[in-house]
Amino acid sequence: MSYFQVLLEGENFFIELDGKEELLGFFTTRWVKADDQKQAELKAVELVKNDQHLHKLVKLPEGESPSPMIYFSEICKVNWFTYIKRKPGDGYSFYPMVQE
Repeated sequence: MSYFQVLLEGENFFIELDGKEELLGFFTTRWVKADDQKQAELKAVELVKNDQHLHKLVKLPEGESPSPMIYFSEICKVNWFTYIKRKPGDGYSFYPMVQE
């Protein structure tokens, strides 16, 4: 087993902030233990998909809108000491999506 730091990007999430719904993207980091990089990527995406805090923020848009997506962005193999000092990861850095 190896330890990984995985950076993910989310796009097209309708999030309610300060009483206003906005189409936002986000970056987030997850720390996982996996056999290889592919398994680490899949585990990190599952952590985000199952994040109940994110589920509470996301609103279902009315009408046609782009589908929310989560993309793998970067991955780093880390040593066990770096991994044990971290939680699996939580939190998001949101940014506004440019609407065309």
